[in-house]
Amino acid sequence: MNSDGSKLFRERLRSLREAKGLSQSQLEERIGKEANYITRIETGRIDSPPLDVISSIAEGLGVLMSDLFSFEGLDDSADELRAKIHGLIDTDDTAILRKYYRLLLVAQEK
Repeated sequence: MNSDGSKLFRERLRSLREAKGLSQSQLEERIGKEANYITRIETGRIDSPPLDVISSIAEGLGVLMSDLFSFEGLDDSADELRAKIHGLIDTDDTAILRKYYRLLLVAQEK
């Protein structure tokens, strides 16, 4: 992971952890890591944790691993997101519209 990717990962980790209402120590306990491990990741002292740890973090947060690397739209307002969604669905291609519809249905199941 490059330094920009690492920084975004750290920010995303913190954001998801806080959204789940977990302290750093609570997440460490969930993933079986020593005290201050999540602190070291979030502050950049651990640049890029191993893949198995990233998997454990995702599981501990109750998210997919890909959610830890998904940054698109995080800083967008509701209006900006609606405009982007409208841009995607502005098509007469039924196959594409079906695909988007199925993706939206799956996303609601979480």
